[in-house]
Parts: sequence; structure tokens; C-alpha cells
Amino acid sequence: MIIGGYKISPEHGRLQIPIVRNPTIEDVEFIVSEYSKFDGVVSLSITPAPESGPYEISLYADSGSYLLMLNQYLDDGEHIVRTLNNVSVGKKMIDILGDCYQEGLITRDIKVVISCFQEFLSFGDVSSLVLNL
Repeated sequence: MIIGGYKISPEHGRLQIPIVRNPTIEDVEFIVSEYSKFDGVVSLSITPAPESGPYEISLYADSGSYLLMLNQYLDDGEHIVRTLNNVSVGKKMIDILGDCYQEGLITRDIKVVISCFQEFLSFGDVSSLVLNL
């Protein structure tokens, strides 16, 4: 697996984070926790990507709001994206890096985000109870 992305710094603009190949659980925790302080994007990817199944989890962070997306290939070659889906939250739209998403797709808990990244690193998937269609 590899992890990489970028942070947006008020002083320096867009800062590329170095790609880490074969990251440890601790690497993932450290890198993802940085997004509690910075806006930006980070992705953990299986390389090479499998023909079917999950292949990448991405975080889009903006002002303490976190959008998680798990990219997955289906057996028939189709592509789906699994996200958080808190149906108990209203339909309010939240801006994440210039795009708007329903509030139910967003978490403000970085610990949930770190846990999902670590689960993906360990198992190559995240529970469908957490990230679903």
C-alpha cells in the first residue's frame, strides 16, 4: 500500500506530503491526524489495485469537517464509492474544498477517520456498517 496527498497551509499554500510505501499503523495515524490541523486530501491505496474489491480510501478535510470515500471495483467491472451515511442528520449541505456534500456524509471526529484508515490498512476494507452505499 501507499499513502500520500497534500495539505493546504495558510502560510505556504498547497504542500505535497511525501508518499510513504508500505506504511505502518503508526505512519497512518500520524499522517491522518495532521488533517485535524490542516485542510487537504490524503489517500491510502492498494498497489497494484485489485480487479475487484476496495482499492483506495480517501479523506477530504476542510475546517474540521471530514469526508471519507472508499473506492471499490465490483465483480462486473463497475465502480462504486462507499461513504459515511448518517441518515439521522438533516439535509444541510457542507462545503468541503469547494464542493458541497450532504451533512450525513461528513464527520467531525478525526478518530473515526483514523480508525477507518487503519482498518483499511490492516484488512484492505472497512466495515460496511461504517462506510456504505
